[in-house]
Amino acid sequence: MKKHLHPAYWVLGLLLLVAVGRDFLANGRPLYCRVEGEGLWPGLRTLWKDPNAPFAHPVLDSIRRNELWKTYPYEAAVFAPIPFSPGEKAMPYFSANELPARPGTIHPQLPLRFRHWLGTDREGRDVAAALVSGARVAVLTGLAAMTMAMSIGLFLGALAGFWGDDRLRLRRGTLWLTLLGLLPAWFYAFEARQYVLSTAEGIGEWVMSGAIFVGVLLLFRIVGWLLGRFPFFGRVVTVPADLLIMRLSEVFNAIPKLIFLFVMVAVLPRGNESFWVLIALIGAMSWTGVARFVRADLLRVRELDYVTAARGLGLSEARILWRHALPNAIRATMIAFAFGVAGAVLLEASLSFLGLGSTSNASWGALLNNARSSLKAWWMALPSGLAICLTVLALNAIGEQLSGNK
Repeated sequence: MKKHLHPAYWVLGLLLLVAVGRDFLANGRPLYCRVEGEGLWPGLRTLWKDPNAPFAHPVLDSIRRNELWKTYPYEAAVFAPIPFSPGEKAMPYFSANELPARPGTIHPQLPLRFRHWLGTDREGRDVAAALVSGARVAVLTGLAAMTMAMSIGLFLGALAGFWGDDRLRLRRGTLWLTLLGLLPAWFYAFEARQYVLSTAEGIGEWVMSGAIFVGVLLLFRIVGWLLGRFPFFGRVVTVPADLLIMRLSEVFNAIPKLIFLFVMVAVLPRGNESFWVLIALIGAMSWTGVARFVRADLLRVRELDYVTAARGLGLSEARILWRHALPNAIRATMIAFAFGVAGAVLLEASLSFLGLGSTSNASWGALLNNARSSLKAWWMALPSGLAICLTVLALNAIGEQLSGNK
């Protein structure tokens, strides 16, 4: 009997397709146009370049500066199905009593193809374009935040589950110097670069800070390894990894995520880079579920016969973990990943609804926030609300299917 794909996977596939193809689906610039006999692709340039960057072509740059993308007399032009960019305002073309425009409204002074399929908000921003952009924001938030959370949770969960409280042994010098290096690493990576990070226009400076943190920590670890040649620092001590990591996860679980993120985002400078800081904060607060899943599975796996046999063959503990034990915990990790992505999407939508999320006003939460000022404009709240609901339901259904509940 042929097995059908769960409907949740179709919803998730559609979400990914819309997120990846955002610039092909919603774009206020022509995807292709012909000017003075020359074929140009101004709309597709937004895939890899800042939309406000000057064009090398003088005609296109003049169109950009004068905002004539929809009214210029092209020899030929192909626009996206939604011929408006996310966050693009159309106030000059609408009178005050015409906003928000209802679904299906044709943009004033423009041909029939420039239609607002889902209407606009009170500032003339196209709802359909914002809905498409919200899909990309949701995918970026969920995947990036949970990739970070999985990296942390997988590492800490493996330490807690495989080595427990009596199997992780380190030289005294390595342990002490690694712990001692945490404060200098934090200082040189973040405190000393506070001004640079506050004025950064992208995530490059944050990546540099992360590299500095890891580099300083590795330097202290190398010094600790060298000190291990002396008898006092070379003495092996047992680290209660399971106890420490589980207590740390309880501390993180005791912190209300939404309130913590609300406070942190409120004190951060507003800008495009704050969105990536928000993703990092969500990831840093979401690792506990992954760590608990991995720990529970490795507590079982480490007692199986093939692990005992591998130890009998003289394989190192690290090789047994990464080559033999950890691959059996991948299923548990994927369950935590699916539920975690759903939680990350909800957190980002909640913060955007409160006005602290994406600064582009082109996310699902921001649409819901804008709908509060126009309670009768159902087209602003209903599509974004349904998008959030279907995405979270699909991810939860996938997580339940992976866990074997359905």
